[in-house]
Amino acid sequence: MTRTELENQTPAASRLRTSWGLAAAGSLLLAAGPLLGVVDGAEPAFTSWPLLALLALLPPVVAGVLLFRGRPFVAAGLLAAAGVLAVGRLLSDLQVAFEPMAVARPELFRPSTLIAVTSSTGVWLLVAGHALVIAGGVLSAGRAGMPADESEPPTLVALPVIIAAVASIGLLGKPFVSTDPFQLDRGPWDLPALGLTGGLLLAIAVPLATALAASSPDPDTRLGGTLGVALALLGVVLPPLATGTVASGLTISAGPVLALVAALVLPAVPLFARLVRLVTGKRDSDRDLALPSVHRMHVAAGVLSVLAAAAMLGGALLPQLVLEAGGAAPGLSSANLLWVAGPAFGVLGLMLLVPPVAAAVRPTLYCAYFAMQLAAASATDPVLDASRLGIAQPGAGFWLMVAEIPLGLLALVCASLAGAVERENEDLGEREQIPLTELGAALLAGFFALGAFVLPTLRGDKYEGATVVPDGDPALSWSLLISFVVLIISLVVALRSRPARGAAVLLGAVVLVGVRALELPLTGDRVEGAVAASGTWLALAAIAALLVAAGLMGARATR
Repeated sequence: MTRTELENQTPAASRLRTSWGLAAAGSLLLAAGPLLGVVDGAEPAFTSWPLLALLALLPPVVAGVLLFRGRPFVAAGLLAAAGVLAVGRLLSDLQVAFEPMAVARPELFRPSTLIAVTSSTGVWLLVAGHALVIAGGVLSAGRAGMPADESEPPTLVALPVIIAAVASIGLLGKPFVSTDPFQLDRGPWDLPALGLTGGLLLAIAVPLATALAASSPDPDTRLGGTLGVALALLGVVLPPLATGTVASGLTISAGPVLALVAALVLPAVPLFARLVRLVTGKRDSDRDLALPSVHRMHVAAGVLSVLAAAAMLGGALLPQLVLEAGGAAPGLSSANLLWVAGPAFGVLGLMLLVPPVAAAVRPTLYCAYFAMQLAAASATDPVLDASRLGIAQPGAGFWLMVAEIPLGLLALVCASLAGAVERENEDLGEREQIPLTELGAALLAGFFALGAFVLPTLRGDKYEGATVVPDGDPALSWSLLISFVVLIISLVVALRSRPARGAAVLLGAVVLVGVRALELPLTGDRVEGAVAASGTWLALAAIAALLVAAGLMGARATR
C-alpha cells in the first residue's frame, strides 16, 4: 500500500477529512472571535483581527493544501501537533472569560480605566474554536489509522527538542513590557490558577509534541509534527510581538522573540539533511522524496508571486494608518514605492506562468523580492512611529503590506526548487571564462551600488535621507544593509552562472537598485526643499553598469 492510495482506504480517508473539517471549523471560530470582540468595555490595542485571523487559519489551510497535494500523513501530523498546543491555549482563553482584568492580552482588549470589563460572545467563540481544533488533532493522531508504508530511522531527535525547549523558555516569560498603568504585562507565573495552568501546559506541549514528532520512524509524521508546532507557536507569539511593536506604551520583550526564532527554525530540521544532499548533488532516490517537475514549481512560484504583488498593491491602495481620534488618516508618500516594486514582482510572477520564458525569468525573482522589502521598509517607520505615539493604529494597508513577506518567501522557495530540479536534470558542462568587459561592468556596478546604499539619496531642510547607518529610520536602514548584501551576492552568482541566467540575475538587481533611485521622485514631497543627494546619482550609475553587464551576458548567451 502506498500513500497515494489513501483515497481507497475509506474509513481512514473519511476520518482524516473529518479531522481536517473540525480543525478548519475551529479556526474559523478563532478568526471570528476577535472580530466580534471578546469583552465589553475595552478595545484591542491595535487593529489586530486581520493578523489573528491569518494566524488562526494558517494551520488548516496548510493542512488542506497538503491533503490536496497527496501528502495526508504530513497533514495528519500537522493537525495532531496543533491540537496538542490548543489545550493550553483553551485554558488561557478561559481565563479571559472568567477574569479578563487579570490577563495581559492587548491584542484582544486593552483596558483604559480601572473599571472592570466583562466577557462577551467573542471569547466563547475562541473557547469553542480551540475545542474543535483539539478534537481534530485527536482524530488525526496516529495518521488517521493509516499505517506508514515506509520508515526512516530518525537521525535528529535531540536538536528539534532543544529548539522547542528554547521556545518553552520564551513562552514562560513576559509577553511584552508595559509602562501603561492600566495594561499589565503579566507572564504565566503572574496569572491566576486557570491562566497559570494554561501557560504551563502550552510551554510543556511544545517540546512534548516536538519530541513525539521527531522520534517517529515516519518522515512525513516528523515533518508534519514539527510544522504543526511551528505554526501553532506563530499563533501564540506573533500577537504580543505585534503589540509591542505598534502599541503606545508597550515594547517587545525577549520571551516572544526567543519563541519566534524557534518557530522559524523548527520546520527546517526534518528537511535539513535532505536539503544538504540535494544541494551537494547526493540526493538519495530511495529515501528522499521525488522532486517535482520544473513546470509545476514555476506555476507555484508564479501564483505566489502574483498574490504577493497583489498584497503589496492592496497595501498601497488601502490606508496605512487609522487615526485614534477617528477620520481619514493622511496618505503616506513613503508608500509610493509600493507602486513600483509590487507591479514589477507581479509581472515576473505572470511571466513564470508562461513555460517558454519561465526558466529565463526565474533568476530575476530573488532581487525583485528584496526590492519589495526595501519599498515596504520605507513605509514601515512612519506607521510604527505614529502607533507608538498613540496618534494612529496600523491600517489594513499596513497588514496587507506585511502579508506579502511570507507569500514572496514561498515563491522564492518554489523557484529555488525549480532551479534544483533543472540542475539535476541538465548537464551544465564546464563553466565559461568570464570576459573582462563583463567582469569590469559588474565590479563597477558593485562599486556604485556601495555608494548608493551607504550615502543618502535625498536631502532637505534639516533632513537627510536614511542610509545603512541606523538613525531615525532603523527599519529602512536595516533593509538598505540587507539589500546591499543581497546585491553583492547576486553579482557573484551572476558571474558564476550561465550567461542567460546571469543576465536575468543582473536585471533583478536593476529592480532592486531602481527602488533606491526612485526614493526622491516618489517620496520627496514629504521633505521640505528635497533635492537629490549623491546616493541618487550613484544608484543611477549602478543601474547603467548593471544594464551594460546584463546586455553583455545576454549577447554572449545568444552566440
